[in-house]
Amino acid sequence: MNKACFFNISGWISIVSLGLTFFLSSSAIAATPQSAFDHIEHSFDLPPKALPIQIIVQKLRHEDTFLVGNRGPELTAFMDPNCIWCHRFYEKAMPLVRAGKLHLRVALVGFLKPTSAAKAAAILAAKNPAQALAFDESHFNVITEEGGIRPDYQAPLAIRRAVSDNTQLLAETGEEATPTLLYYTKAK
Repeated sequence: MNKACFFNISGWISIVSLGLTFFLSSSAIAATPQSAFDHIEHSFDLPPKALPIQIIVQKLRHEDTFLVGNRGPELTAFMDPNCIWCHRFYEKAMPLVRAGKLHLRVALVGFLKPTSAAKAAAILAAKNPAQALAFDESHFNVITEEGGIRPDYQAPLAIRRAVSDNTQLLAETGEEATPTLLYYTKAK
């Protein structure tokens, strides 16, 4: 039997098995995509009912995601490069990743600010997306709530589609804020 759960992203949450607690915002602001992304069909309205968790997990296996760390239980995080709460989550999660207690799968989305999708594309297009995400986070401006990576408005179409597909998959979870966390286990 397979088990998975989404963590509620409003208020305080605790990932008990990881001993990680942080506060997440309950709102997200939709933004119009930049012109380089206009040709991609954008329909981010949430469906009336979220897809079953097994379908979300199956789709994640085929989406453009990347791993941070190489040991520990895997936690999937839908993150926007301009999300202050994603930034705070990343800061709290990285000591666990470095200690081998957490393996983070990142699904980049882009909807919070006009530069979000192009920044997500810049990270995904990098030779080492985990390193590019680390740069975005280490140069994050908490005052303006902007990630530090330069937007890539000329990213290849496949990369821009990946950001769009990840953003659509986030909507299909039934959540509309970042970070949305997914923990999936195979029960014995």
